[in-house]
Amino acid sequence: MSKEEKLRRAISNLLYIKEGIRIAPKDLRSTNKDKILSKEMLGIIDKNKEFITEIENTVEFIDSISHPTGIYKFMKVHALEHGTQYKRQILIKDKLVDIDDYYEPKDKEQYVIVMIDHIGLITPESEDGKLLSLHQSISKLSSNYLIKLRNKYNYIPVVIQQQAASQESTENIRAELIKPSLNGLADNKLTQRDADVILGLFSPFRFKIPRYPKKDGYDITHFRDNIRFLEILGGREGGGGTICPLFFDGMVNYFEELPLPYKPLDEVYEKVRKIRIMK
Repeated sequence: MSKEEKLRRAISNLLYIKEGIRIAPKDLRSTNKDKILSKEMLGIIDKNKEFITEIENTVEFIDSISHPTGIYKFMKVHALEHGTQYKRQILIKDKLVDIDDYYEPKDKEQYVIVMIDHIGLITPESEDGKLLSLHQSISKLSSNYLIKLRNKYNYIPVVIQQQAASQESTENIRAELIKPSLNGLADNKLTQRDADVILGLFSPFRFKIPRYPKKDGYDITHFRDNIRFLEILGGREGGGGTICPLFFDGMVNYFEELPLPYKPLDEVYEKVRKIRIMK
């Protein structure tokens, strides 16, 4: 996905949250003669120009680097431009050698999030004259480079990783083993060892499940594709198995926590109804 497309998605989400306007990212291009942006819509976008500019200034989209070493080198340069790497000396074979001691950012209130979307699309690279497999390249990026960014510079790596295609096999569907799992991670399951917390996002509607979770859960036939379930699959501090139900509007990339299934859902159902009418 290009930088422009990601930015359009962000603007679409912003317009919904700030103005209550549902407009698909593709319609922001205004290339369809039947959906050219009106002067009123252009005025609303201009009114939110400050927030859009803030997105552009806060988020740096990098689509020209996709191999592990290139990603790490780029982020290392970023760290050194925005902070100071202090050194200390140790004695090795009767010689004093400078090594990295600790890193201090210029802005101690800033959080740097390094998002890989998604790790299965990285480019395998060569090592010692041999081309690494995708599995090996993912391990190198996750277990070596991303851990360094986290531990050395206090950066926050966020890795998006898809589930293996086999997770959606007929056998798994029959056995009800289709929701995201650590065992189902695609291309390299070892990444789970490096993560502080692992989240899975599940759509029961995709698998024609009428109610979820269990028989006393949400009516998926009513929500259809407008519901997701966020689950903690694992983490260093526990919490595995915790599920958060979410209302989901894919057009504007919007998520909102749902009331529990035995609570009144009229307000949410009304949102779903409006979406159906707009479609």
